Amino acid sequence: MTSEPRSVPEARPVVRPARKLVGMASRPERLLAILAALILGISVTAYDVAGIRNMQVDPVTGVDYLPVVQYVAERKEPGQKVLVALPPPAYLALGSTEDMIFLSSPLERKRAQRYTRLTEDGTYVDYWTGVESIVDTAGLCRLLQSDPDLIILVDQPRLVADWAFKGTMATVLNGMTYVRYTADGGAMVLGVAPSASHTPRAEELCAQALTGNIDENLTEDGSSTDTEEVTDSEANPQP
Repeated sequence: MTSEPRSVPEARPVVRPARKLVGMASRPERLLAILAALILGISVTAYDVAGIRNMQVDPVTGVDYLPVVQYVAERKEPGQKVLVALPPPAYLALGSTEDMIFLSSPLERKRAQRYTRLTEDGTYVDYWTGVESIVDTAGLCRLLQSDPDLIILVDQPRLVADWAFKGTMATVLNGMTYVRYTADGGAMVLGVAPSASHTPRAEELCAQALTGNIDENLTEDGSSTDTEEVTDSEANPQP
């Protein structure tokens, strides 16, 4: 008995789907992403380096109150009031807020709005230390007229800044006080001058302020100055 030869199926070629050249297709996008990252990194680094260089050449710093607060701490009598434009340094030097008063700025200016808060009894206080805050020329005049032993810590930059004291406050301070001590950078200690030494302009402004008939922005020559926002030596924040 003979067996029939088996038929061998034909071998079919394996057809594979064409491969997508993913790497080739995405290479331009990858190159662009890498290039963008490099540019961004270089830009940020250059910006940082330039910023550091500018700070070294022209550092942004506030007025140094340390010499004047130390001067006052060594001479202040118990119970003697201190009116200060920057409460934190005075607090650190004096060790207490008991005799401190904060000289803010006229209430409509950003400095007063930023660094004072209104208590439940209607009193404005320093936002940080909680001491009473002077927020108008009338309050400043009342204090100067009622306390001849008052010590005042201010600085020249704030006296001429329209976000701080420029206007009636600066005119009253300049016209009703005398300089007891000055430090490099413009910080100074003032005392209350005798009434006979007050300037007529300061007395006139106080009279107007105490009757509520005053423009807080009036300068010494009678012109008015517009207020601006606190800049960032102020927003440092140094109040």
